[in-house]
Amino acid sequence: MDQQDRQVERQRGSEASDFALIRVALYKRMKAIAAFPILLAFCAVTVVLALPKRYEATATVQIDPRQRSKSTISDAPDLEPHQQTIEAEMSALQSAPVIRGAIDALHLDDDPEFKSYWPATWLSRLLGATPERNTEAALLKRLSVSRLRNTLLVSIRISSSDPVKSARIANAVADAYLKDWAAGKSSAETAATMLGQRLKDDIDGDGIITESERVFASLLAQFGQNSEVPGPSIVAAAVPPREATAAKPARTAGVAFALGLVAAVGLALLLEFKTSTRASRVEHAFACPHMTSLPTIPAHDATSARACRFVLAEPRGQYAEAVRETCRELEKRRSGAPSRLTLVVSALPGEGAECLASNIAHQYAVAGHSPLLVDADLRMGSLTRQLAGRSSSGLLDQIVNRKPVESAILRDCATGLHFLPACGPTPIPLPVRDILRSKAFADSMTALKRDFVTIVMSGPPLLTVGDAHTLAELADDIVFVTAWQKTPKRLARQALGKIAAHQPKIVGAALTDIADREDTAIMSLYEILEEMRTVAPVPAFRTHAA
Repeated sequence: MDQQDRQVERQRGSEASDFALIRVALYKRMKAIAAFPILLAFCAVTVVLALPKRYEATATVQIDPRQRSKSTISDAPDLEPHQQTIEAEMSALQSAPVIRGAIDALHLDDDPEFKSYWPATWLSRLLGATPERNTEAALLKRLSVSRLRNTLLVSIRISSSDPVKSARIANAVADAYLKDWAAGKSSAETAATMLGQRLKDDIDGDGIITESERVFASLLAQFGQNSEVPGPSIVAAAVPPREATAAKPARTAGVAFALGLVAAVGLALLLEFKTSTRASRVEHAFACPHMTSLPTIPAHDATSARACRFVLAEPRGQYAEAVRETCRELEKRRSGAPSRLTLVVSALPGEGAECLASNIAHQYAVAGHSPLLVDADLRMGSLTRQLAGRSSSGLLDQIVNRKPVESAILRDCATGLHFLPACGPTPIPLPVRDILRSKAFADSMTALKRDFVTIVMSGPPLLTVGDAHTLAELADDIVFVTAWQKTPKRLARQALGKIAAHQPKIVGAALTDIADREDTAIMSLYEILEEMRTVAPVPAFRTHAA
């Protein structure tokens, strides 16, 4: 019983969570949910009012007056063949002979309203259609044939921009149908007459006609003379309408508003689902867990030293909270180790790897760990330029000059952070790759791990140079940074392939450039459009140089 109670509680909690997700999704995108249906209704009414006026004329034809009494019989077996007869006659009203007869009677082939122009004419000829077939198709689009309730009456409705023309065409279609029916009846009577003449010629029974024809002739002689069929007739001829067909803008606006509201609500839920399942999408795309999502740093701070100390500048912001979440994930993997070296790398330049590494180190410093931040991007040294642009020496200089790297470490008195720049202003003639693979570099890293409990290293991009592979061999943990919805997933997976041999060291992926907003805040229309743009799959049209 207790297990059932727990299962019920979990189900109730899941339902409450789903309801909260729906409520938040609708609340955040309230502006779009309200604006989209109104905009769609306005556009629909504008289109309806801009359409040309149409006049509809209706002619009524009775199929067979003698079967009127049968229409009131409720017996289903009798009504089924009757219904089939009505449907067959309605199909005959829209047949090619009837349509062509109406067109020829009114010379509609030369009517501009039914005549197609270039490029429609050129395209139809390319597909093998003739101008006459195009006129027939145009008339069929304006023709509507329907049965009046459960009667033998069929209405022929024609729409046209000219009220007089619509009435003339409706009457012409009705007349063409009567002529076609009369022609068919005349053919049947001619066949019966010919069969009678053949019977007279076959008095001796010498086999001129078959036995089945004899039976048919006997039935015709018994019943045909007393079953004169009057055939269809025009009950009401079409007259020119006085007013155009009502556009009904109010009804159109209501339908468009309802459809727009349903579409807006569905889009809001879809966008919320897309953003809420970001962690599972990252794991599926990169085969590594999702660590955290870092909001976009403002443009005026992105290229300054403030971005490298964002956890100090805005300690209560979303970025600082994301950095603290990253530090918590790293601490879970420490497991009592005396020292831990964390390498922060990205696939391409400008994805924020050096900024995240600096903020992780500053967060450790605020927490009292006295960490060491190392700028291991020995070629570019972007972190060195932002934090210690006037440094006289760095990691690269000390190794080349065979001096201890500890003497090049700088200390921030305000936070207690130690920083080892990449290099000084003097150019180094030796190749960086050889320096990273040297024994002196490995010994320097061992010495640093002996002196510092926490080391955060900012590495070069994985796809530009091969230095990060060497650094990954020395690291204990690796944090992969990628700009979400900006860096193509193909390139991100290619970058992770560079360090596939160190897969157990990869703690997870940190996503940068995520829109910074509160989940309970109402988004602007611009933010919603940006959200739609970012969640949409965008192919990479540019290739990044290695």
